[in-house]
Amino acid sequence: MAFRHPDDLPPGDAGLLPADAVIAVDGPAGSGKSSTARALAERFGLLYIDTGAMYRALTHAALAAGVHPADEAALAALLGPVDLALRPSGGETTVLWDGGDVSRVIRTPEVEAAVSQVSSHPEVRRLMVERQQALGRRGGVVMEGRDIGSVVFPLATAKIHLTASTEARARRRYLQFRQRGVEVDPVALAAELAERDRQDSERATSPLQISPDAIVIDSSDLSFEEQNELCARACLVNPTLDAAIDHDPDRARRELPPQYRLAYGFMGTVARFYGLKEYGNAGRPAPPGCILAANHISLWDPILVGATFRRSRVHSLAKAELFRPSWPMGRFLRWLDSIPIRRKGYDRNAFSEATAGLKRGANLLIFPEGTRQAIGHPGLVRSGLGILVQESRAPVTPIFLRGGYGRRCGGSIDSPLEIWYGPMLRWHAVDDLLLQMDRRVVSERIGQLCRAAWGELQARSYHQHPVTEFEKTLAAKQLRQFAARQARVFRQ
Repeated sequence: MAFRHPDDLPPGDAGLLPADAVIAVDGPAGSGKSSTARALAERFGLLYIDTGAMYRALTHAALAAGVHPADEAALAALLGPVDLALRPSGGETTVLWDGGDVSRVIRTPEVEAAVSQVSSHPEVRRLMVERQQALGRRGGVVMEGRDIGSVVFPLATAKIHLTASTEARARRRYLQFRQRGVEVDPVALAAELAERDRQDSERATSPLQISPDAIVIDSSDLSFEEQNELCARACLVNPTLDAAIDHDPDRARRELPPQYRLAYGFMGTVARFYGLKEYGNAGRPAPPGCILAANHISLWDPILVGATFRRSRVHSLAKAELFRPSWPMGRFLRWLDSIPIRRKGYDRNAFSEATAGLKRGANLLIFPEGTRQAIGHPGLVRSGLGILVQESRAPVTPIFLRGGYGRRCGGSIDSPLEIWYGPMLRWHAVDDLLLQMDRRVVSERIGQLCRAAWGELQARSYHQHPVTEFEKTLAAKQLRQFAARQARVFRQ
């Protein structure tokens, strides 16, 4: 449900917000994203990054150079070599294009009318996203735009989707122009905002949409102060929930059944032998009732990811072929509470059993791509993850595995063996999305976010240990081989 008043959320403790937090504020034009993001940055002592200003700066430069907003190649060429910088200045953001201050000239009606088309081009967005991610990975930032939470930073600490009625947004935008001494027709302005909403929502690349884990805030009837207070409280929801999780390893160990101790001991020994490195989890037990969603690259993945659980009882979904009566593996998997699932079609029994377990507080390991993928190329997430989320509302912890091939005692420089845990994804906006669209589309949104989270974790891994020639060569070979298997397994 959308929140419409500060009293709809508890105040929270600002001390729980991490110093390296990333706050993503998305929403349509005129919803107050920029002013609210600046206020949040000042309130929490973070750096404000106006991503919309980056697109406006390119739009202004294109208009000045006679480049048409529809010319994607020319726009990308114009942006590529430019030094585009954002600097805080007295509560505002100074936008520098090759050292020149363009902060005021990018806020004209001409730029406003063309920026949506400029920002719709895939190559332009790719170049901009790279710049934005480089700024945001330093941490301690507030970013605003239209796809920050879903594309640029899928693992943001807090995500806010700020919206308001077209009439409220047109009124605010009209007052902004008046304050700058620019006269505009309010009726035409409202029509322009509605058209821009349509363009932003229907564009093929990174359309304006609500991220399933965002907190939706409708500010149509709020004052500026009320809007900022409500958004500040929204920023503290996830940190407050994180602080309430019991991470006591001793308590978790005492509650662990004997078979899990044996299994995790074996898995841990294998992982240590091959030099597995773990990031983002620090050996803590997984919180109860959480879906652990891992990418799938090799047959070793269940053992390697299982080595990082150590102190948590985790059920898992495994392909039904492994549970054949003649296979000892099936009895072993059942011993560890695994659930057989058919990969062709919808397996109602498997999903019902998994959902019931989640509602009882059990954890669930799932490889939602459904089959192995080429390394470095996370695949499409199947609808199963979205079904589980919609049925249970269980939070999801994305897990990225790297290095299942090329294993060596003590570790391999050709194929670094790493597991990266991302922050928990909580589904604040799923109810809002279900009011607007079909359940299948909501499942797709959930899957897209999970895949984007893997992509971000992969980028962090590659930043620390760049992709190797061994991985590049193997990936190219696998991309050719796996396509046929994908079609066979899922009848595509």
